[in-house]
Amino acid sequence: MKQLFKLFIAASSLPITLFGQTTGPYTIRHSAEFESPKGHRLYKAIPYGANGIVQINEDGLESVNFQLFSKELEFQKQNTVDIKSKFTNPKVSLDWIYKMKEKTYVFVREVYKETKTEGISAIEFSPEKLDVVGEPIKLYTSSDKVTWGIHTSRISEDRSKIAYNYTLVAAERNDKLNTHIVGIYVYDENLNKLWGDEFKMPYTEAKMNFESSTLGDDGKYYQMIKVYEDDRKKEATKDKKPNYHYEVLVFEKGQAQPKIVEIKLENYFPEDTYIYEDVNHNIVVAGFYSKGVNSPTDGAYMVKLDVANGTISKLLGGYYEIPSDVIKSYMTDRQKEKIEKKEKKNKDDETKELGINNLRIRDIYAMQNGSSTIIAEQYWVEVYTHYNGKTTTTTYKTFANDIFVMNIDANGKLAWVKKIPKRQRSNDASGSGLSINSYAIGNDVHLFYIDHIENFDLPENEAPRTHMNNAGGFLVGLNINETGMIRKYNLADVKLFETNFYIRDFIDGRNNNLIDVERKKKKNILFSIDIK
Repeated sequence: MKQLFKLFIAASSLPITLFGQTTGPYTIRHSAEFESPKGHRLYKAIPYGANGIVQINEDGLESVNFQLFSKELEFQKQNTVDIKSKFTNPKVSLDWIYKMKEKTYVFVREVYKETKTEGISAIEFSPEKLDVVGEPIKLYTSSDKVTWGIHTSRISEDRSKIAYNYTLVAAERNDKLNTHIVGIYVYDENLNKLWGDEFKMPYTEAKMNFESSTLGDDGKYYQMIKVYEDDRKKEATKDKKPNYHYEVLVFEKGQAQPKIVEIKLENYFPEDTYIYEDVNHNIVVAGFYSKGVNSPTDGAYMVKLDVANGTISKLLGGYYEIPSDVIKSYMTDRQKEKIEKKEKKNKDDETKELGINNLRIRDIYAMQNGSSTIIAEQYWVEVYTHYNGKTTTTTYKTFANDIFVMNIDANGKLAWVKKIPKRQRSNDASGSGLSINSYAIGNDVHLFYIDHIENFDLPENEAPRTHMNNAGGFLVGLNINETGMIRKYNLADVKLFETNFYIRDFIDGRNNNLIDVERKKKKNILFSIDIK
């Protein structure tokens, strides 16, 4: 164990009135400034409810620093640990740190140079001791080289299980000949192996793409894939029908091959699929659909899996079209006029109906009243390549625009759809300061994002002003109740925080709050956005 670093706690330079500042149902709190040890990168914060928050800073596994804060955001103590020395393999690196139901583990990637294989091991972390305890546990070793050295993890909704998966490097260079081999391993909270093996996928690389995945509370692993009807990977056939469909591969204990559940949407084009387990333990596939090739999104769909029979059924109403009057809100009169002329021209062609481009699901919540709320955002990245005769340069623009919130009531009817206007942009590929965060309590959802101050009281016949990343702006807190009523609050000018404020990086603080450590010029501040 390395010598304990001395923590420097400075008097906070934030305006004293900001600490504990309450606006509507929201209170913003912050810690005093603190330092992470020299050379250490801010890694993540882990909430422990009434027992506080552990902030983790890392300089590889050789030096991992743990700092404990109370739930009131007051610094308590810290410890720095050489975790790498706990492992005999010199080729070991940090993969992730997860808090499960009752236990927390540091997961590491181990590479075996002689065999060109690799795997995942773990060691338990004690939040009371701020130290790792016990001996390392080896989870698995791949049979061959792993693609990009990437091991993907999933935690079950009840946090009682963890799954790891990876893909082996292709045996063939020709996508039409190569079939992926994937490893999937599932463990309980004590890291006892429940099941796991390597599996051959049912299609060649030329016919499929990996999409989202989830681990059920039942220990089954659900992998969504996009399957093309031929090797061309084109979205539509000559008669403009979908040339692809989605399938969910269900991997489970004792089965050498996955069960396949096909997802087809009655000649619609499914987009942006999202797989999850709901409060009734249904495995649900949700997303958006369009009515034609290269057409904008028309609405959302929700279907649930019947794994035993390999079928799907509509969950609640199944399909929910977004009303055109909602789409046309927060546009200028001139913009609306152009759209309405286009609608009139294409009134007999449903594939050219008014829709929304680049819509991405951010969260889906099961509300206490039995309804479901879908939160989505327009988000895309544009890539520009320039060649001057000698060198090639690539630049990016990232856009995060309007938010759409849809509520489906307990009877499967579309209760309401709300459009929240915003325009965010950054001149990079990551868009780290853009996008949104959300939280649900009872039957209310809460949205948070940074916006241009002139958009606060925007009339419905005006388009929003563009907020550029890292250009100040105000933090929006937005409450939508079960009837769709919106209350909007200006929480603070983010310049007052004197740090970065990447709202989409905030996580659930387990106390009806969102938390994150924000940093700028070696200044670290732990923030909490409390919701009542």
